[in-house]
Amino acid sequence: MSWFLVVLCLIVVFLPLPFGGNIEWAIFGFELSVFVLCLFYLVASGSKNSKSGHQLEEKKLIPLIPWCLIIIFFVAGLLQIIPLPATAIRQLSPAGYDWRQTLVTTGLVEQARLKWQTISLSPADSLYELVKYLAYGLFAFLLARAIDTRKKAVALTLTLIGAGVFQSLYGLSEHFSGSHRIFTWVNRYYAGSAFGTFVNRDHYSAFLEMIFPLSLGYFLARADYFSWPSGLSLRQKVAWFGQEKLQKSILFILPPLIIGVGLFFSRCRSGIIIFLMTFFLILLLLSVRSITGKRKTERRLVNVIVLVVLVGVILIGIQPILERFTNQSLFDESRWLYYQYTLGLIKDYPWLGSGLGTYVKAINHYLGKDFYAIIDHAHNDYLEMAGEAGLVGGGALILGGLLLFGLGVKRYFKTDDSLTSGISLGAMMGVLALFLHSLTDFSLRMPGNAVTWLSLFVLCLKLPQLGSEKYVSEDLGEDEGDRYD
Repeated sequence: MSWFLVVLCLIVVFLPLPFGGNIEWAIFGFELSVFVLCLFYLVASGSKNSKSGHQLEEKKLIPLIPWCLIIIFFVAGLLQIIPLPATAIRQLSPAGYDWRQTLVTTGLVEQARLKWQTISLSPADSLYELVKYLAYGLFAFLLARAIDTRKKAVALTLTLIGAGVFQSLYGLSEHFSGSHRIFTWVNRYYAGSAFGTFVNRDHYSAFLEMIFPLSLGYFLARADYFSWPSGLSLRQKVAWFGQEKLQKSILFILPPLIIGVGLFFSRCRSGIIIFLMTFFLILLLLSVRSITGKRKTERRLVNVIVLVVLVGVILIGIQPILERFTNQSLFDESRWLYYQYTLGLIKDYPWLGSGLGTYVKAINHYLGKDFYAIIDHAHNDYLEMAGEAGLVGGGALILGGLLLFGLGVKRYFKTDDSLTSGISLGAMMGVLALFLHSLTDFSLRMPGNAVTWLSLFVLCLKLPQLGSEKYVSEDLGEDEGDRYD
């Protein structure tokens, strides 16, 4: 089913193009494509009666505990939109019940119409978000099924790297040309920064943050060509550099350089800081576990790449980037207020939240300052998810994601070949980059970023299983028979 992977790769490439995928027709197209692909998959699986060996391998992908946490999130989201008697809502969501009572006292709604209520303050918005999250889950599910060989995993890797190179080059070209466009639309909001096909430079930066370590990891997987055997004469060393394989491998140094420069000219402070953190973390991991067995060479290559990126940024013009750090405080006061107000929302809707997609409506009651703008995000994905889905649904999803990331790290340390190690390292660090960026922004709310992040997560979890024939099953407290897809 190679065509199946091709379609999924096309989704990965094209979804970020229309403004990061954050417009109605792009979201609808993504959801429709995923649901149709899922239908095709179910029909094909039923007709072919998938081989038992393949089924057993797939059951190892996600252990029982994270799987159950993901189910809890979807059950909580479904419970938010089911009409319940008003007395039940009064117990489950007292703040939501009181909010609706204010509609009665102000004469906006008749009491008789509130005999049945939902936990969500806006069930239509919550249903919209729940369908989107279901599409994300099915996308990851289908992608994990489509990648059943290392060759296909490499194809997805190169697709992601290619998407990152395009976004970086397109963002840089529009920035330095002074046109500041996303195709035909002029983006006047971030005219001083590169933003690719994303309206917000922070979301563009988050996209490049994920792809940079993947491109670096893939390059390092080829690093064995950059270290010659000891005792070679000068002539032999010259001949060594003339190898066709080495010349091809040198080309792989270009993507991390291009993506790194694009990230810096987004002028996103969080992105630049996370770029440097990623650099140091990769060096740290390489000091613990080598990819190709040539630790010193790998560390030197990483240092060279980052150094070339920094030199390139300085030569092109670093002044606008420095101004982002010097002209205002590193921690925006407004964001601290957003966090404070969101904590108030979580306090009033602790268990099941105000409803998926209702943050923009629910937060108004807690705003103690007029920002002269619509506050539609908390600029912290963790707090926003806890406010919308509660500690039950939101907490389950966040904890499930962290457990799966830990599982990916564990699998990385069990890889036994350079290609798997390099790609797994890059995918793992890309996932971590957005985990960190989500502390100060809402980049995961952009469908283009969410799909890219899920693709990296699938690579992080699946590739180590494909790269090692003697893969040892890991566990998070359950037996082999308890593993599910």
